[in-house]
Amino acid sequence: MILKNLIAPLFIMLAAQAKGGDTASGADPLSLRVISFNIRYAAPGWIHERPWRVRGPRVIAQLAESAANATMAGAVPVIGLQEVLRAQLADIKGGLGPDWAHVGTGRDDGREKGEYCPLLYRRGAVALVDSVQRWLSPTPERPSFWPGAGSRRYVVVGVFEDAATGRRFIAANTHLDNVSAKARTEGVKIALDTIKEVQEKWGPGLGVTLTGDFNSEPGQDAYETVREDGYLVDMYTLVDETRRFGPYATYSGFDPSAEPRVEKRIDFVHVGPDNAWSANRYEVLSNVQEDIYISDHKAVVGDVTLRS
Repeated sequence: MILKNLIAPLFIMLAAQAKGGDTASGADPLSLRVISFNIRYAAPGWIHERPWRVRGPRVIAQLAESAANATMAGAVPVIGLQEVLRAQLADIKGGLGPDWAHVGTGRDDGREKGEYCPLLYRRGAVALVDSVQRWLSPTPERPSFWPGAGSRRYVVVGVFEDAATGRRFIAANTHLDNVSAKARTEGVKIALDTIKEVQEKWGPGLGVTLTGDFNSEPGQDAYETVREDGYLVDMYTLVDETRRFGPYATYSGFDPSAEPRVEKRIDFVHVGPDNAWSANRYEVLSNVQEDIYISDHKAVVGDVTLRS
């Protein structure tokens, strides 16, 4: 792969740093660094949007740095991505290192076709105990659309066991529809129901994280559905201003000269249930490096600790 040649030296160094930090992860209770990032699928590139061969190494470097810093601080990194094509997923996993694995398939056929919405985790740090994938449609067991939706959408849910502490947690990731408010609202209900089913199977005491591009801002359809449900809480609202870093908006587009500027907070890390987590830190990372937009979205990073 082109990207592997460009970034291999950097990630050899980061992998060594991450291995050196493993001994710090024995702290109890369990701490996680949860990352949500819509990386933008590998489009040909337009006037302001650079192709993946330019954006990709920078996306991977940002993910690797954040994950390695978490590991060295004694936290377990879990990454939820959106708009990932199969070749991009291979590049990202290759850049992060051989220990990294994922759950989640292509959305169009349940195998490799279409965009992925994967959960990435580092084997050795955590073990995958169970996983479930459901499409956000009236027929969730197979690849399918919600009527009126622009694309097939799904939620993937994983149950993980931390190697250092033996504690388990649930992580979920989704990407809600960009066309239909009804599809977003009903889709996120399916996502929540799926997470709750998994939690009921594996134990009510398990903490849950949900990452995703909601295509919905606070005060709108899907976001309000989650807020009113009360099972999960937006991490942004759990930390005070002194523990929030970076810009408010998570979507910027690619054109810095566009007027009016459309910037929205539509990417989230939600946690729960019932205050299962202590929210330590929230950050939105820059999506501009060396005057290049690495995506039209910004990565959202949440640091949490599972309460004893």
